[in-house]
Amino acid sequence: MAGDKGQNEAPSLGFDDEYFARVLPTFVNLGATPPDNLDAQAIARDWVASFAKHVELHDAPALVASLLHPAGWWRDLFALTWDLRSFAGAAAVTAFLRDCLPTSGLCDLTLERAVYQPLFPDLAWVLVRFAFGTTAATGRGTARLVYGPDGAWRAFAVSTQLDGLRDHPGLRGERRDFRAAHGDWEARRAVEREFADEDPEVLIVGAGHGGLAIAAYLKHLGVSCLLVEKSERVGDNWRNRYDALTLHDPIWSNHMPYLRFPASWPVFSPARKTANWLEFYVDALDLNVWTSTEALSAVRNEQTKKWDVRVRRADGTERTLRVNNLILAQGFTFRTVTFPGQEEFQGKLIDSTQYRSAKNLDAKKVVIIGACASAHDIASDCVNHGIGDVTMIQRSATYIISNSAVRTINPASEWENRPLDEVELDRFAMSLKIQFPMHARLAAALHARDRELLENLTRTGYRIRNGAEDDRGPFRLIFETGGGVYIDNGACQKIIDGKIKVKSGSGVAKITPTGVALADGTELSADVIVVATGLDGERTPARKLLGPDAGALVPGTAGLNAEGELRGSWHEVDGLNNMWLMLGNFASARFYGKLIALQIKAKQEGIFGPRYTPQSSE
Repeated sequence: MAGDKGQNEAPSLGFDDEYFARVLPTFVNLGATPPDNLDAQAIARDWVASFAKHVELHDAPALVASLLHPAGWWRDLFALTWDLRSFAGAAAVTAFLRDCLPTSGLCDLTLERAVYQPLFPDLAWVLVRFAFGTTAATGRGTARLVYGPDGAWRAFAVSTQLDGLRDHPGLRGERRDFRAAHGDWEARRAVEREFADEDPEVLIVGAGHGGLAIAAYLKHLGVSCLLVEKSERVGDNWRNRYDALTLHDPIWSNHMPYLRFPASWPVFSPARKTANWLEFYVDALDLNVWTSTEALSAVRNEQTKKWDVRVRRADGTERTLRVNNLILAQGFTFRTVTFPGQEEFQGKLIDSTQYRSAKNLDAKKVVIIGACASAHDIASDCVNHGIGDVTMIQRSATYIISNSAVRTINPASEWENRPLDEVELDRFAMSLKIQFPMHARLAAALHARDRELLENLTRTGYRIRNGAEDDRGPFRLIFETGGGVYIDNGACQKIIDGKIKVKSGSGVAKITPTGVALADGTELSADVIVVATGLDGERTPARKLLGPDAGALVPGTAGLNAEGELRGSWHEVDGLNNMWLMLGNFASARFYGKLIALQIKAKQEGIFGPRYTPQSSE
């Protein structure tokens, strides 16, 4: 969406909500419209120069008064606070800077790039990217400058992000391994992987894309790390799902750290192809993984200040690993749901985790309980394999996005024409409380783009969330609830064409010998019932590993805290020192995995923190 003024056609608003209209820095709210033919670079140079001057003087009040919009935001991603924090409004930002400017050693502010972004007909800003240093680290930041009635450009949103550690740049230049491997490389790798003589510094439970991303960053930083994965092979969490499964995010946003997907890769990667890539990734980056290994328990030893983690390996032997840091990257487990009467069902009852394909499914009538991604994919697969009577039970409304709409909000041109870290800096910099109203406006544009599809679905009785009075877009829905969205991969047209029937608005009362009885009194006959009720709580595997007391401290990840940050993901868990929770798609794993790895390295080197707690009064 970035570009010079007038280059990109901004989407029509099409959505009028008082709250969001009040939050965003629209021209009406600002009382001014930016001039034509503005010089974004000159505006940015002046702003960064003034920013640097106030920082050097540690003059937080003057900085905020002259450079920040009164309703502005500042998001710090572990750079000045060693935490993930958002501060809203002049008073909160002033207090934060008054405390953190002296302690962090913020310095060396330099302009990297600036571009004018006309985002909507009534909203535009100059996006500024800058670099900086602190006492311990290097960082990158952004400022989104808006135009005021006094002719001044002030920041509506500022971000400061940890990007590296000053004296620990990782495996580059003379810090790389210059040993020649004269036939002993495999033997050296076997010794390194076994950790026979000493325990790793970091243990990661789960070798999915999130765990592997952090492990890659830790290896680059010279931190010894082991991943334990209970599956037989890396990638089995994708490989052992149904055949029709694909990634729903386009491949250009899904690159793993240090190793991009080839340009020839499918845009929406098949699950098994993704699984094989992750297995290849482990081999290519020499990551240490124990497969067929289950983490049985984890206890914080307050005497040694380490985590004692008991694991069982493939041969049945157990070992207790004593590690400085523990990262939980198991992801979500699937919810196991049982229904009254299901033991009496005379057909075949399959959980979605056991479903592979309808290729050899001997059935004339299939009922699928659920209506999110897996349910749609399975229903579509059944139709593709010739099953003539397929019904989805939709208990609550679903948010639908077409494949083309996803490519509109996540375009290849943005990811493939610029460095990944620059795109990430732009996309992850703003507080979610600003991103949400921005995405609410985009939701209106998506709704207009998908209008025909959504109207046709509604005519079938399918319940959609798009366009409702409280529609805030799929982005917010995923962050606040953890789901409820289906990116259409072909099932929607089958619903419109009547090839997939949908029963909406009523839950399952019980399973009968011949089908599914619904709460509204109707019954659907079936030869096969597939239960696709979604994911369990993200705390379930953590509580199993940690036990009830420590497990109770692990927060849920859906929903925001008071500052507008996610409650659990990507943080060190409050009350559980040196334990981290990793969740998210490929892009967020790549971005936040680096930040977790840098914090762990900083702790190992004794240059971490402390985390920010307010000291000054407002």
